[in-house]
Amino acid sequence: MAKRPPGPIPTATNSKTEENVSVHEILVPIKNAAKREEVKVPKVPSSINFARKLPFCHGYMPALEATHLLIRSGDFLIRLREVKNEVRVVVSVALTSRQSSELRQVNEKEDTRKGCQLAKKAEQKVDNGGDGDREKGLDAFSETRPAPFRETIAVNYRHMKLRENKNGCSLDGEKYFSSLKSLLAYYMFVKMEGEQKFNLRNPISRQYGSFRLSQIKIVRTLGNGAFGEVSLAEINHPAFEQDKAVVKTMKKGVPEHLELEEKFLVEGGISIPLDHPNVVRTLGWCYDSKPLQLLMELCPGGALSTFLMTKSEKVSNLTLTRFCLDAARGLDYLHEVGVLHRDVAARNCQLDEYGTLKIGGFGLSLKAYYYEMSGPENLPSRYLAPQCLTEYAFSSQSDVYAYGHLICEMFNNGQVPYVGMSGAKAREEILAGKILSVHGRAPEPLRVLVENRIFAFHPIYRPPMNEIVDFLDALVNCLEEANPKENGGVESALEAGNGDNLQPSNETEDVYELVDPGRTLATY
Repeated sequence: MAKRPPGPIPTATNSKTEENVSVHEILVPIKNAAKREEVKVPKVPSSINFARKLPFCHGYMPALEATHLLIRSGDFLIRLREVKNEVRVVVSVALTSRQSSELRQVNEKEDTRKGCQLAKKAEQKVDNGGDGDREKGLDAFSETRPAPFRETIAVNYRHMKLRENKNGCSLDGEKYFSSLKSLLAYYMFVKMEGEQKFNLRNPISRQYGSFRLSQIKIVRTLGNGAFGEVSLAEINHPAFEQDKAVVKTMKKGVPEHLELEEKFLVEGGISIPLDHPNVVRTLGWCYDSKPLQLLMELCPGGALSTFLMTKSEKVSNLTLTRFCLDAARGLDYLHEVGVLHRDVAARNCQLDEYGTLKIGGFGLSLKAYYYEMSGPENLPSRYLAPQCLTEYAFSSQSDVYAYGHLICEMFNNGQVPYVGMSGAKAREEILAGKILSVHGRAPEPLRVLVENRIFAFHPIYRPPMNEIVDFLDALVNCLEEANPKENGGVESALEAGNGDNLQPSNETEDVYELVDPGRTLATY
């Protein structure tokens, strides 16, 4: 409808109009487009772009990780989800007990009504890499008596995909808003009477250890594998003093992408809380883009396996024994916090700028005190304890057995266990009780400890890591007293350029084989 012209509103009159009044004018179009007064329509940002700028948008954080941040009912955050190359906004919110109960009743009714159709749809969601978000259920909430919202400990969670169509944006399919900004403003600030289907009260901002993509600058690639790559990066994060880090990224597009991403998330979930001087520190995640990136501290000394193969002859036995003590302390800490490493080896150890050894490589680690395999896994079979090959069981004592192989690597110039043998032959040697011998340059008490106790066939005869730490601590003190002027030599060796080899050499990485508990040893 046309707007009224400015000025007084014309009214009816009885006076006659003069006949000589002209009502026609000449209108000349303006040919110069620059002189035209263009009507500027404000560009409404898309929901995705607007969501990315919010401090409580956590990128592509998985649903399970999001629930760890939602403590009380009304806590919520925004995350992104990619389905069939389409990015969707998801609002994750913590529910009250009443909201959870009603949601459960609704879901049970939906499951009963749809039956097999719902199960089939769930399978399709798993195949498409979804995180199990239900789009339905909120629409069918039964009427409830009005009740004020009371903040309580969260008992359940809801992951709602933002619905966008010609009507606008909606979370429940009932109320539509012109933009995501208007939607959030309504649910956060408008006081609503009675019990609600969900309450967006407290936005949960990004946590310590969450990196923006703009805070990471990849410098160069350090290593490439079949399923991922490791890069050196410059970081600029207010929570961290260091300006460099190692970035681990999973490759996208490989057939096992979803399974590998799940294992990648488990690795980060285990390693991020770890805090010990002899454990490689995991700084955090970058969820801003796919594939996800895991950031770890940079150890300028490089991989221990590379150091041992190139420079172990230049350092003293005291230095190598200190390395053994550092590794024992790190492994003892892992066992104290309930983590099984399952891949203790020189290739998974790093040296910092001061020559301190740190244990890393948590790709096979588990948050458990005891674990039995239920399916085939790629494992470093020549490092495994006998019970890992017969009972397919892992415990702190199996880590102790693998630690014995690490000591052998220390004094054998970084050679992998049973070098020159096939994996099948190495397993035969392990099950026959044919243990490795520690090189003659190792201190005699340490060699006796490894060959007589650490390599004990039965796990109950192996010492726990805290006893090994005490033993090595006393041994290092004795060596220092016996050779007070001895220079360890690790500092000069590190200055010789080992920092250029931050990743283990390819020769040391080909030790993983498929171990299947469903097969007998004779069929390997």
